[in-house]
Amino acid sequence: MAYPPFALDWVGYIDYHRSFFHKTPKRIKLIVDDKLTHLESLARLTKENSEDGRQQLLREVTDMFMETPDTLNEREIAYFGEIMGSMVHQVEATVRQHLSETISFVGNAPKDLILSLANDEIEVALPVLKNSDALGDDELVEIAQKHSQEHLNAIAQRAMVGETVTDVLVEKGDTTVLGTLAGNTGAQFSRNGMETFVERAKENENLELSLSQRQDVPADLAQDIYWRVSEALREKILSANEGLDDAQVQGLLQEADKWFAEQKEKGGLTPAEKFIARKDKMKQLDTELLLTLIRQDKIPEFVAGLGRLVNIDPDVVRQAVFDPESEKLAVLCKAAEVDFDVFGEIVYCINLNEETDDKDMEALLGVYQRIDTTMAQRTLRFLRTRLKLQKKT
Repeated sequence: MAYPPFALDWVGYIDYHRSFFHKTPKRIKLIVDDKLTHLESLARLTKENSEDGRQQLLREVTDMFMETPDTLNEREIAYFGEIMGSMVHQVEATVRQHLSETISFVGNAPKDLILSLANDEIEVALPVLKNSDALGDDELVEIAQKHSQEHLNAIAQRAMVGETVTDVLVEKGDTTVLGTLAGNTGAQFSRNGMETFVERAKENENLELSLSQRQDVPADLAQDIYWRVSEALREKILSANEGLDDAQVQGLLQEADKWFAEQKEKGGLTPAEKFIARKDKMKQLDTELLLTLIRQDKIPEFVAGLGRLVNIDPDVVRQAVFDPESEKLAVLCKAAEVDFDVFGEIVYCINLNEETDDKDMEALLGVYQRIDTTMAQRTLRFLRTRLKLQKKT
């Protein structure tokens, strides 16, 4: 009876080893002969057409490969890959799953075999999609583009997930996939990928909470998440991000002083910032000064003053001033312990062009009354931390 094609591969593999080892020392030759005898028995098994025979053969070949995979050369790996690959789709799914689990952590596993398993049904594909280093980003992207959400979720669980892969996952993945990615500290995101992720997380508080706890979310996107969520979720976000000790908090509060000093030496302060720095040095920077500045329509000085008073980046204050309908300005002023009547006049002066209607103004004043000073200061602590992390990256 003639050998099937994959059996001929084994015959060639055996002949190769016999020719290579025929001059080896006797002790080594005995070991090799034992192994080649085993291979010959496996080659005979390939003549069997029964499903049990094929399953037994695949298991034995897999066991032989797993004995010392790191010692195999490229030709030997290719032989194993050809044989296992030719049989893998002739056995039932449970056998393929066992094979996938067995070789998923082998770094030099045959590439074509790994790809075949990764594109199989999810029970088979799961181990290699999660664990195999033989799969590169290009292969993972291709798999993610054409397979199920379960395949995408398996990829999202990898110890390291590159930006090109997460770009696809955040676009195509469902809520489960996004949740897995959000909790995977080994997942890396491009700016576009993170923007897509933050946008898709809208209306899903669990996702927004998970994202807010990641240290790689850019500060502006972290702020977007914080300002748009419910008060209950804000409390969770703040609690989840309160991992700093007192010394670290004090260090954050001193950063603004350091920045002002550095900018002053470099001559990088704007006229408004220089004005505020002088007022601060003379102990004249307070809420009364802020009110005076806003009455005089000195917006740049007001922005620099409020930013300096609460130790936050002036860009954050500027954004709040030019978006008076949001709660940002209320939180900043509450953190600075601005009196309610003073806050009302500040909002009135900012809104002289009447872009905000009376109902929204009343709603904002109501928000200011409800905001707790401690809560506002905790919010700023969260924002400072985010800004610091962004500068480090």
